[in-house]
Order: sequence, then structure tokens, then C-alpha cells
Amino acid sequence: MSKFESDLITLEDVIKKQYFFNIPIYQRLYVWGKEQIHSLLDDIVTAWQEDKNEFYLGGTLVIERTLHDTTDTSKLYELIDGQQRFTTLWLISVVLGEHLTEYRQVPTEQGVRPRINFAIRPQVTEFFKKLCPNETAPNETAPLAQAKQLEDALQYIKSYFDNAEVKVDKVTLTDFIRTKVQLILTKVPKETDLNKLFEVINNRGVQLQHHEILKAKLLESIDSKEREAYAQLWDACSDMNGYVERHLYDATQVNTLALYKSEIETDVYQREQLSNAKYVVKSLKQNKQHIQTKPMSLAAILKHKNSFTSNESEPEDEVDDGLPDRVSSIITFSMLLQHTLRIYLQKSKKFEHKDISKISDKDLLQIFKLHWLKEQPNSKQVESFFRLLWDVRYQFDKHIIKWVLVEEDKQHAIRRIYVNRNTKKKTEYLQRYSTDAEPDFALLQSMLYHSQQMTTQYWLTPLLNFLLKNNEKNALFYLQHLDNHLLCSKADAPLIERTHRYLVNCWHKEKVLTAATSLNLPHENGTQYPHYWFYKLEYVQYLKLKAKKSKLINNFRMTAKNSVEHVTPQNPRIPQDAIPADLLHTFGNLALVTGSINSEMTDDGFTIKKAKFEERHKGKGVSLKLEDIYSNKQWKKDEIKHHHQKMISDFNIYIKKVNDKTTELLNE
Repeated sequence: MSKFESDLITLEDVIKKQYFFNIPIYQRLYVWGKEQIHSLLDDIVTAWQEDKNEFYLGGTLVIERTLHDTTDTSKLYELIDGQQRFTTLWLISVVLGEHLTEYRQVPTEQGVRPRINFAIRPQVTEFFKKLCPNETAPNETAPLAQAKQLEDALQYIKSYFDNAEVKVDKVTLTDFIRTKVQLILTKVPKETDLNKLFEVINNRGVQLQHHEILKAKLLESIDSKEREAYAQLWDACSDMNGYVERHLYDATQVNTLALYKSEIETDVYQREQLSNAKYVVKSLKQNKQHIQTKPMSLAAILKHKNSFTSNESEPEDEVDDGLPDRVSSIITFSMLLQHTLRIYLQKSKKFEHKDISKISDKDLLQIFKLHWLKEQPNSKQVESFFRLLWDVRYQFDKHIIKWVLVEEDKQHAIRRIYVNRNTKKKTEYLQRYSTDAEPDFALLQSMLYHSQQMTTQYWLTPLLNFLLKNNEKNALFYLQHLDNHLLCSKADAPLIERTHRYLVNCWHKEKVLTAATSLNLPHENGTQYPHYWFYKLEYVQYLKLKAKKSKLINNFRMTAKNSVEHVTPQNPRIPQDAIPADLLHTFGNLALVTGSINSEMTDDGFTIKKAKFEERHKGKGVSLKLEDIYSNKQWKKDEIKHHHQKMISDFNIYIKKVNDKTTELLNE
């Protein structure tokens, strides 16, 4: 072969044509985390539910390698590009089981051969080999360094299916993955200079994103004289890393400080003009006219008596509370657009649809076309959407958690704006605090973020809608109400439909189930317990301990956890440590932890686990549930039942407290 060849293939083709793949040493290790994995799973499961004829996974770049065994009819390809998706698909096949066994592995005279091999990484290769016959991750020892990310990924995939809102028929899903998931396999000639190829791959231009195409379509509907200001609004909102007021100022030099200091007063709330797109657009237009009508020559600038100082100059060196080094969003801009569209459609009385069918990064253009653009909105309606987008993004930046880098550690936090004044230089500018604005509010959002298997974060739509309409002082309480009624009630419809009820009526109510009902549900294995209840319990315990001024909450925050730990193990090393089967998988004997903590605890009895916990994790915010468990001197039938009932009681007290406050607020 002397030229590039591309084929559209399925996993069925990989099996029939006996393709094997090698990850070369020059490729980075597997790095995908929960967000990327669950996003891919969301897309695949959605395509399966919609009975699509195919699901396009993406492109894979390979180079064929010569086999030493000339009698071997299989083909070995080195993965040059696309190995993260390909490896994730292999891990998914491990979790889904037997129908994808032929893709995952091939029996040979030398033993089971995995479809994927990692060159010169024996730890990873050994990890893959152990997964093949057992279909479960090796758990007798902690995962080795090179394989740890793969072990975590496997747990993320398992938790996705164990905690899916709608249970998945794995037989039909695996058939869909085997026959309908497609990828473009591009074969590179053997004589290709890989150094030059890598340079091309690394320097290739970024493809035009869907939201940029949508922006162009929408701007066509706006009068050319108005178009620039709305385009600037959109551009400022589209960068989800950082804060929107800074993006706007950097791009336009509009006086955001003046907008922030000027207030709007209504019967419901008092806010800064910067929060309202109507004032921002007006200021952008005035700013443009000022620039056009008052040009100055360089000589005039040099002779000018006034100093030219920016209202948003960089913070002085002595200022201790500057913007954190790096800030990133919990959702993409495409998702923000779809949350905004949901609010827009519900507000409008002129369109057929009152909501969209789903939130999906890949289907952005199709969703907008199907639910709004096909009705050909006029210029005023499109302008209204642009203004709503700014208003939503502003509230998002003001009240919704972001990933903030704090001493090389990414944490969820809410950072608020303030006016930083330099009395010596007589300057002032907008700045963000480096301390959390509302720790309890941020923690509850973080709990929802980590506990939901869907990457779309549907809870954001009703919360953003509430923030747009109401006084922000009740935002924390509203989210508590929303969480209880949305996620602690019987799921009678898809999550997007249930969240729409709160767009129609912010304070919509469902019949909230008692904690006993939710936490006493039978599960054959404790690992199937919905992760939501573990995360929510941590939040309830946090509030309880905070009221007692306990030091246990000092280092506590929500983090990604993917493994359900049995305190008394399923197969204890010492037979005397065993407990009755009816207690083993109950909520009282379980805790949600990271994969590494689960591995280090292994099959030890309570006394050994307690010693390990106290030595390595006590007081470090790992798990408030475990803090309570390991405060016991022993862990027998009575202690497990007592802990279980105490957790149920704490849940019910919290739910009742929020419900009573709702009743008081609404004067019912």
C-alpha cells in the first residue's frame, strides 16, 4: 500500500477480519475520566434507544505492522490516533459481557489474546489479560500505577450501568454496539514518516464547532446594524473557561465596571445592570459609536492631559485575592445553549415546542432546528434568545460551581465579583474573590454533579430559571427543594420531562419518598446501590456536623468516587468476621469510596480496616459516613442496624426541614 486508505468498519468487521491493535510506546497512557466516558456512553445509549441505524464513533488512524508468524491470517495495526475512544470501547465490552467477548478477546493456543495490546507497558498488558477470562477487574491487590486509570475507567463504566436512570437491556445494547457502532479506519502506508505525520496531527486546524455554525445561522436573522453587538455577546458567552464579564471586556473594552456599579430595581430583586443583556447591548452600541465618532491621532494621545487607565487593569502585586490561575466549566457551551433554549421555549408562547427532547453536544444543530429554527423565528425573537443567553451565562458564572485550580488541585467553587480599589493609584476594576462565596450551595451542586450519571446535568435548567426570576437569597433552599422532589421521588418519566415541570412551576412538588423506602430497597449486590444516595448522605451529614461545629467538615468536599465498599467484606479472610446475608448488602454496611481506597481495604475485617482508616484517612474528608462507621469499637449486627437506622433518620429530618421551609415560604 502506497497511499492512505479509509474504510468504514464496525466491531463485527473487526471480529470477522481478525484485526488486532497495538498501542505504541510513543502514545500517552489512557487518560479519559468520568466525564468523557459517561459522555460517550450517553451518546451510544441514546442512539440505541432511538433505534438509529448507525452510531459514528469517529476516526482511527493506524499503520499496519508485519506479523512474525507468516501463517497467521490476522492483521496487526498500530494505533496512531484515536486510542482513547478505542480503549474505552474495549473496556465497555468488558462490562457488557458475553455478546462482545469475540471483540474483546480471541482464544489461541497460547491462551486468551486481548484485542488490544500496550507495547512495552507490561503492567497494562497484564491488566488487560486478567480482564479477559474473568470479565472483572483484578482486585486482589491495588492496581499498578500504569493501569490505575484503566481500573478507574472500568469502575466508571460499571457505575454508569448500575445507576442508570432507565435500566438498559444489555443484550440488545451489545448487539447495537457490535453491529451499528461505526468508525473510520484510516490505514497509513508503512513507509510513512511518522514524525512528520505526528506534526500534522498536532498542528491540524480545529474543525468549525457546531455552536459556531449555529451562531452564523442565527445572526443572519438579525439586522446588520444590530448584528455586531449580539455577536459580541455570543462570543463572550462561548468561552466557558474563565468569566463572561472578563471575556466581554477583553474583546470590546466596554465599561463593564460602570455596568456592574449601576443597579436595576424590581419588585422581586435588586441587581447590577451587568446581569441584564438589555443594558449590556446598549452599552456595546454606545461604545462603538464613541470609538467611531472620536478618533484620535497618536500625537493627540501623547499630548492628552488625562491618563488612560483601564477600568479592568490587572490586579496589583500586593493584592492577595486575585483570580485563580485556571477556571473551567462543569458543562460545555453547547450544553449551556440547550439549557438556555429550554428556558426560552418555556417562556415563549409563540412556538410549538415547549421543551427539547434531550440535551446532547453532538446533536446541537439538530435540536435547535427541530424545536425552534424550523418555525423561522424573526429578528426580534432571535435577539431575545441572544439576550437570554447572556442573562443565563451571567447567572451561571455568579451562582454555579466551576472547576477552580487551588494549589494544583481542581476543586468545585463559586467565586463572586467585587470592585477592587487601589487607593494609591486611584483606580478600580472588577475582580473575583479567591474564597468561596457560598460553600453550602457549592457543596450541594457538587453533590448533584458527581451523583448524576448523565453528563448533561439536567438539574441546571430549573436552577438557572429560578435564578433569573427570583431573589438569589433563596437559591440554596430552592436547590434543596428541587433535589428532594426531583430525585427523591418515584421516577415516572425521563429526567428531562421531570425537570420541565419545574420550568412551568418553580416550586413544583412530587411525592417525596421516605428514606426508609429508598434505602431499604433490596439489591442482590451492594455495588448496585444508586450512588446518588451515598453522595446525598454525605451532604446531609455535612450539614448535621456543621451545626455541631465538628472539625470533621474542615477538609470535606465532594469528589469523584466510583466504588461501593462493603465494610464487612463479602468474603472475609477470617470466617468469624462474616455477617448474616440480609445485612451484608444493606446501606448500613456500605460506603462509596475511590477505587484506590476500596483496593487497599480488600477483604480485611473491621478491626484492621478501622486501623487503616484512622492512620491514613481520618479527618481528611474522605467519607463522613465512614467517619461514623469507624467511630464504633466493633461492627456486628447491632452496630450495622443502628448505623443504618441513624442514616435513615438523618435523611428524614433533613427532608422534613426543607419541606417545612417550603410551606412557610409559599404561605401554604
